[in-house]
Amino acid sequence: MITTGRKIYGIFSVIAVAAIMITIFILSAQDSEESTATSGFFVELLKFIFRQDVSHSLVRTAAHFCEYAGLGFFMCNVLYSFKERLTPVVSALLSWGYAWTDEIHQIFVDGRAFQLSDLAVDLGGVVLGTLVFTILISLINKIINKRKTVER
Repeated sequence: MITTGRKIYGIFSVIAVAAIMITIFILSAQDSEESTATSGFFVELLKFIFRQDVSHSLVRTAAHFCEYAGLGFFMCNVLYSFKERLTPVVSALLSWGYAWTDEIHQIFVDGRAFQLSDLAVDLGGVVLGTLVFTILISLINKIINKRKTVER
């Protein structure tokens, strides 16, 4: 029987994955001018914070990496919330599969293109996010199991 808390956890997990996917889709739907303006805002913000020049290329690459690290993390979380076990390979494949659809989507957006280099960066983010979730849950489960053993 699934508890109310478990259902709520599952619902919020699905919402988190959907929010990340929607954000990625919206950013990919920007034409080249809009995309340059978006990354330009972050370039200027980082220049202000770090008082150093930051390239558009670095900001775009970091954005790809971070959005897919988040997707990998939360995809692992959503599957864990329903299966109650870790499925990092499935999570990573689903997340990277979404990266492929994102690159295909960009073929149809003015000034954007399918780029294998973006897929490689996305995969790196997915792997990191999935790995972080897997390690985090493994540590939490060890702590919980230790407490159960001590209580007996």
